[in-house]
Amino acid sequence: MRNILLIGGIASALAAVAARAEDPHPRDLEEVIVTAAPIATDSKSMAQPASVLSGDELTLALAPTIGETLSGTPGVQSTFFGPAASRPIIRGLGGDRVRVLTDGLATLDASGLSEDHAVAIDPALADQVEVLRGPATLLHGSGAAGGLVNVVTNRLHRHAHESASGLLEVRGDTALGEKAAAGRFDMGAGPLALHVDGAWRETDDYEIPGFAESRRLRALEEEGEEEEEEHEEMRGKVENSWSETEAGGVGVSYIGERFEFGAAASLYDSNYGVPVAHHHEEGEEEEEEEGGISIDLEQKRLDFRARAPLTAGDGPALELRGAVSDYEHAEIEPTGEIGTLFQVDGRELRASTDFGRTDARQATVGIQWQDVELEATGEEAFIPDTTTRTEGVFGFQRHVFDSGSIEYGLRLDWQRISGAPQGRYDENALNLSLGGVRDLTDRLALVAQLTSNERHPSATELYADGPHVATQQFEVGDPDLDTERGFTGEIGLRFAGENLSGELRAFASRYHDFIFLSPTGAEEDELPVFQYRQADSRFEGLEAELEIPLGAGPLTLGLTGEYLRGRLEDGGDLPRMPPFGLGARLGYDEGAWSASLSVNHHFEQDEVAEQELPTDAYTMLDADLVYHADWLGEDTVLFLRGRNLLDEDARLHTSPLKDQLPLPGRSIGAGVRVEFGR
Repeated sequence: MRNILLIGGIASALAAVAARAEDPHPRDLEEVIVTAAPIATDSKSMAQPASVLSGDELTLALAPTIGETLSGTPGVQSTFFGPAASRPIIRGLGGDRVRVLTDGLATLDASGLSEDHAVAIDPALADQVEVLRGPATLLHGSGAAGGLVNVVTNRLHRHAHESASGLLEVRGDTALGEKAAAGRFDMGAGPLALHVDGAWRETDDYEIPGFAESRRLRALEEEGEEEEEEHEEMRGKVENSWSETEAGGVGVSYIGERFEFGAAASLYDSNYGVPVAHHHEEGEEEEEEEGGISIDLEQKRLDFRARAPLTAGDGPALELRGAVSDYEHAEIEPTGEIGTLFQVDGRELRASTDFGRTDARQATVGIQWQDVELEATGEEAFIPDTTTRTEGVFGFQRHVFDSGSIEYGLRLDWQRISGAPQGRYDENALNLSLGGVRDLTDRLALVAQLTSNERHPSATELYADGPHVATQQFEVGDPDLDTERGFTGEIGLRFAGENLSGELRAFASRYHDFIFLSPTGAEEDELPVFQYRQADSRFEGLEAELEIPLGAGPLTLGLTGEYLRGRLEDGGDLPRMPPFGLGARLGYDEGAWSASLSVNHHFEQDEVAEQELPTDAYTMLDADLVYHADWLGEDTVLFLRGRNLLDEDARLHTSPLKDQLPLPGRSIGAGVRVEFGR
């Protein structure tokens, strides 16, 4: 019944939106270029839905992790494994189905193996963050079936700098006990350009409004409690959720009239506690230890970019991009000893050529090669050592007409996973995409997209076999898993007028041999056993974003809505699906001042998978205040933000620890950013 009412309401809204969008005075919206698209273009020209965070919007959204920075972006949630480890989830899909990139290339870390593994990116160093929702498999590989996130830095310049520029920022947050600083500096001398950046952050054990465990989990434990001793519960603060992070990089580029080249080196170093994680082998006595399990993570990375013309004049040019990464991740026991060590040596190379870069036709073709060597040692290394090698070829083309555009492309991948004692995986995957934008009026456009994608199973899904302490599960892979095949269709309205702007979308996906983790009912090493298996499944969803000016003044009203349902074809719901959500935002922007007050309600999620507890509804009230000052001729930004002002016990259903870890309680954050030379 709720689905019928929701679809009916959206249909009614479509009619009202179309009527209101017929505006005789269209407003000129700022063009936002999405560099992670197959062909870099503004988001309004793409058939695929895209969001970009930059400027003040990125400053206010900034969190210690890329997952929490983007949580709340349309269609995006997070895995929230405490403040230090959080990956994005797009339209209910996470893990390796969401590709996280740094300047268009893979992060080459171990964050896809487990939710307690942090992404080796500090969002404080980003110029902008791009999100593509839905299958983004053409340019970035078959794994990006759910979408991708691209963190754009300026380490590899594409344009010469005639003068020095940069920024400095300091910030803090009460609930996290956060103290952070970041800075960037760019300068040029003729065809040479230099970039330097750095960031530092510390957070304490974060504050929560009540018990760490949810009321549903506490009731379940009390019902089955057989021990005489009372269980001491965390309240008011989540123990062992601290973090310390340092990151930075330097890049040098040559931008000549015909030839471009750049190289950059970067370092990401993070130490953080893993909340809740605990495990004792059968028969092992539990010892009282100070602290808990922590992770010591370090990545050293080199990136390069080169571009050279293939013909004289303004013809096609060949662009090469590559990255080499040395990643190490040690899980430290309370005794100070290393329990498990993950080492990842990653290399990626991409070569592409753009053809027909005219107003009427744009095309690109390319090849990609990636090699990732994973080595895990220790008592709780739940996956074997493997080498994953992927080669891909792709092509994409867009034709632009007076009344819109049409775009299509394909990609073919070959993937080999070797080294595991269970055998070798060697398969190919084909991905196809067709989409278009049809202008109905000067202010209203119809957008549609069809994609067919195939995804290779990951090494974890194939070969996992052991206790996974962070998620408190004994995970078992299946070396006989087949390639996952999906088909997605979506349609929407996009509009931009003086009285209304925004987008409404409806989408549906059908998957054959969808891979997911399912409980078996067995127990191993005092942990429940979960097995990776395959089944046909389907997803349906609706997304809405509206911005309505309130009169001719500085006030605007923003409205958002999201609905997603993920189900197995043979009955039952898929795990960790986000609930239905509605939001409203009242914004003020005039002169040097801007402010906002937003409320987001997330309904109860009671459509749950086997052995998954429902999640209660919650409402988040947030507020922001920004002041731009021209001090000493530079742009100085003072900002104040309030999060969860109602001090709600809020739990993300997409988090594997939702019943042990709520989101932070009431929080006040503040900071200052100084930009110069821009």
